[in-house]
Amino acid sequence: MRQTQQEFIPFGFQYYRSPTPYRDQWERDLRQLAELGFNSVKYWVQWRSSTPEPNVYRFDDIQELMDLAHRYGLKVILNVIFDVAPAWFDRTYPDARMVTADGAVLAPRALSYRQIGGAPGPCYHHRPAQQAKDEFLEAAVQQFKDHPALWVWDLWNEPELTTGIKRTLSYDNQVCYCEHSMEAFHRWLEDRYGTLERLNERWQRTYPQWSEIEAPRGQAVFADLVDWRLFMSEALTDDLKRRVAVVKRNDQAHQVMVHTVPAPIFNLITAGSDDFKLAEPCDLFGNSLGSSAWSADLLISAAKGKKIINSEIHALPGDMALKPKKLSLQELKRHVLVPLARGITGFLFWQYRPEVLGHEAPAWGSTYLDGSVTPWLEDMARLNRAIQSRADRLARARRPSDRIAIWFSSAGQIASFGIYAHLDAYHDSVQGVHKLLHDLGYKVEFVSDQDLTSEGLADYACLILPHPLYLDERMAQTLEQWVAGGGLLLSESGFGSIQAENGSHSYTVPGYGFDRVFGLRETWVHALENLDHSYHQVKLQSTQTIPLSMPSSQEGRPLTGAGSYYQCEVELAEQTEVLARFDEDGSPAITLARYGQGKAVWIGTMFAAAYWREGGADALAIYRRLLEEHLHCPPAVTVTPGTLRADWLSWDEAGERGAFLFVHNWGTEPASATIGLPAPVKGGRAWFAEGEPLLRCKPQSPAQVEVELAPGDIQVYEFDIQLCELAKEANR
Repeated sequence: MRQTQQEFIPFGFQYYRSPTPYRDQWERDLRQLAELGFNSVKYWVQWRSSTPEPNVYRFDDIQELMDLAHRYGLKVILNVIFDVAPAWFDRTYPDARMVTADGAVLAPRALSYRQIGGAPGPCYHHRPAQQAKDEFLEAAVQQFKDHPALWVWDLWNEPELTTGIKRTLSYDNQVCYCEHSMEAFHRWLEDRYGTLERLNERWQRTYPQWSEIEAPRGQAVFADLVDWRLFMSEALTDDLKRRVAVVKRNDQAHQVMVHTVPAPIFNLITAGSDDFKLAEPCDLFGNSLGSSAWSADLLISAAKGKKIINSEIHALPGDMALKPKKLSLQELKRHVLVPLARGITGFLFWQYRPEVLGHEAPAWGSTYLDGSVTPWLEDMARLNRAIQSRADRLARARRPSDRIAIWFSSAGQIASFGIYAHLDAYHDSVQGVHKLLHDLGYKVEFVSDQDLTSEGLADYACLILPHPLYLDERMAQTLEQWVAGGGLLLSESGFGSIQAENGSHSYTVPGYGFDRVFGLRETWVHALENLDHSYHQVKLQSTQTIPLSMPSSQEGRPLTGAGSYYQCEVELAEQTEVLARFDEDGSPAITLARYGQGKAVWIGTMFAAAYWREGGADALAIYRRLLEEHLHCPPAVTVTPGTLRADWLSWDEAGERGAFLFVHNWGTEPASATIGLPAPVKGGRAWFAEGEPLLRCKPQSPAQVEVELAPGDIQVYEFDIQLCELAKEANR
């Protein structure tokens, strides 16, 4: 039976980044790859190597590789690479070079991962560069759009402003300050604000004309920095949209995608990559480093239902100095099964052969240096067979939503950098909330700034706001109406401290009238470190904790947790309930207020950041009580406390009902647990033979199973859902 596009699960490798692997290895490699059962390869089509002079395009290497792929039944992802500009282009347009905040001009260069030179490519606002890139892409599409091996166009390998050259987080590393970007920034601001009066009110400036507006270069105020970095982030998104348009004009038969690198590795200050916006114009979406629960969950939320590919699995990283370590089966399973458990159905390893050219040699290889088969390549083939034999059901399987979302704010991230000159506080908080929900067994979802609408929040019962310092009136009104209508809001301290309308600190915190929603007012904030004088240089970090406790009759003792960065003093409204207190002075640490038909929980410290750094069973128990007992939001799949995580993917089509259960012991010790399932099941077939004896079904409790796993292990089980029991449940 022919697979549909949705049922096709690519499982293969990045293969060709000119000039390696060399031509005499191609046929042997692709034949061997196909014989092992893999079905996909990715080739780079690079602007510099394929365009030796203006209007001359040479694709003979890619053409030969495409023909070989077709001969051996492999599907090809063509990854078009623009950040390697031809030497002739730089010679013709020296004004296309990007400029950093400290005045550095980024001359073309070779990198360990762009060996042919030309990085980082031209400024995104240089019009002749955009035209030349369009023409190159159109030539590539015309060359290969009818080739039977082509599966999809990947139009950007890890979108980033400077291809890693100025990735290190600092004000000085911001781009681009060239005349082309400044002119485009002025136009962008005029489109955004309409009048100088509105811009001056937002930025608190007195500019008499658009051409005089300066881009920020250091730590000062917030509104201009937020606009400046959103503008450069949109430059990436607009560039992608332009590429998509070129392909769609010339090839209506093939889909387009992009693959990104998740935060915090790529940020909005020096990288500019916004997954939520980059996913919008694409048919498929993907990422690198997608093997963790964090990156997989973030990617899925950004993709909004589109098919997703883990486009670069970094399973054997290394370089000439730091040699790669051998890949174990357990680690391989983590790279594939963690994203698969969340619904990601595509896996490409970087790469097939080890790199031999430059600093990245001799790492990254799924084969030995001579191209022969490694034990981990054989393990990859076995894992691929296990997945492909279930591809039809995996394509239909979905995990039910737990209706809880985390706010992932682009503007908030930029403002946080403006506050701290680092992003630790922001990312520790957001990743900390994700880890709390992950460790409690929830399906973790994210919403972006553009999702904070009544429609965007309609699918969620509970919204969690980590580090919620920067908001605007529209967001606040939406949240207030959502809570009043029955929404459950869980927020850390400082809500709306900075008002986007004029960049000023709110006189009352929580801001925007949310002192009424939370039933309290923050009267003082104690930082863990303070300044001695205005010239004292201190970097505030979450290296210390602030103890707090929550009463617990179930435990017979208080649950002890911790916050970080700050401890707030508050005045409470009469009806506000105190759920936990700071140990030092007994002041409120966590509170609950009712507002309209909803509820609002306030945490007076950065609790999630402390959990990200320190962990702790009691901290997890505190969060469990907040969600399950006080907000009545249990997960669809329950697991007795411990280090086992369970993910349930079920399908119900044409009278066939079944489910996969992925169980992962993320701890460092053996663990067992009772897992509560969303439906009663029968059967229980393990994907891997060693998983059979680790599962114990309970005939007397068909919606429960017991699983015992070694540390780090992942097992997968397939069940039939009991139809009669489902009908009874539906009638109750």
